[in-house]
Amino acid sequence: MIALQIICLLLLGIVCVAVLIVSIIFAYLTVSAGFMHTSPAVPSHGKVKKAIIDEASSILKNTSYQQTVMDLGSGWGTLLLPLAKEFPNHKFVGIECGFLPYWVSVWRSRKLKNLVFLRQDFFDTDISDTDLIFVFLLTSTMAKLTAKIKNEMKKESLVIANRFPMKDTEPHKEVSLGSKYYTYYVYKN
Repeated sequence: MIALQIICLLLLGIVCVAVLIVSIIFAYLTVSAGFMHTSPAVPSHGKVKKAIIDEASSILKNTSYQQTVMDLGSGWGTLLLPLAKEFPNHKFVGIECGFLPYWVSVWRSRKLKNLVFLRQDFFDTDISDTDLIFVFLLTSTMAKLTAKIKNEMKKESLVIANRFPMKDTEPHKEVSLGSKYYTYYVYKN
């Protein structure tokens, strides 16, 4: 009886160590290559995700030419995937540094011809032909990114920033869904 209890405890210990190792690997792959100088891969979710998708949908419905939509720090692709399905005539590009979110997004979008994910640093990405950009990045990253957006994006392009506003820039529109945590900003370049 005691031998069986010892075996069960050893097996439980092995399972706990295995779960810990898998968790550490998952966390590393989720934030690797991007988190140290940008933001972790946290998906837009809930009512703010729906509101941002609705905002982008109304923009895309009212355009007569192909728009290029880019998500800087696209993470798991939660914004681009539904939009790419709804608007097959527009072009969608996700930029993601994290290994695991990038590959999950690539796999999830494999049947969509108008959506591509690139594993690269968005500070090194050409955004000059982009009509609409999504960002859900920390304040420190938004401060660095604001100059890039102002200098590189074409006139009349739009930026939708989830929760964290652009630095020293007045939004064209601010939408609050009950709290600061559920707020997004629309900027016109």
